[in-house]
Amino acid sequence: MIEGNIADGPGPHYVRITQTKSFDEDNTFNGIDNAVVTISDNSGNTEVLNPSGDGVYKTTALAGIPGRTYSLTVRIDGETNTAAAAMPVLESFDSLYIEESVIFGDTIKTITIRFRDNSSTRNFYRHLLYVNNSRIPAIFIGADEGNDGAQLIRTLSYSNENGALKPGDTVKVEVQSIPEEVYTYFSSLDQTISLAAATPANPISNISGGALGYFSTHSAETKTIVLD
Repeated sequence: MIEGNIADGPGPHYVRITQTKSFDEDNTFNGIDNAVVTISDNSGNTEVLNPSGDGVYKTTALAGIPGRTYSLTVRIDGETNTAAAAMPVLESFDSLYIEESVIFGDTIKTITIRFRDNSSTRNFYRHLLYVNNSRIPAIFIGADEGNDGAQLIRTLSYSNENGALKPGDTVKVEVQSIPEEVYTYFSSLDQTISLAAATPANPISNISGGALGYFSTHSAETKTIVLD
């Protein structure tokens, strides 16, 4: 399993390589530390990433710049996996707020974000949600669906199984503008998880060579609020 992420900015950027497990096994993954991992861009920059343990490899100099295309090469035990993706532009992340509604007498808090779509192309988004610095393990993705240049509003579902939101809690959301092939990966992964009781198929990866996983080049912006 290869999970590669390059965000806009100086980095460091990370690639994690782990041994693949079946979907019915636990969620602990053993890192692979003997790979040779290289990332390059279409401006002539190339870097061999440094291993830092537990299957994590990180950059020291390569910058993430929207508009550039990045290529990933991973060599492990004589096998080579490659991927390439262009980094899209994130227009703006306008606001993050909490809405309340009463359902069957219970007050329910929902997390809502507003951000502006880039009008020049079709765009795809991924949202990462953290509550009190803990990542909520849910897949939040979306597309502009013809709303070019419009302000988009998204509600992120938060289950009380994670603990009800209460005053003093810190909520953080990262909005990522992602390539279409990365959107396809997470969309198919979401479907695979929902069909776990049946015979799940592997998510559609943008990595060539047989490895599972994804290589994401994304621009991102983060906002944080503390609940009253």
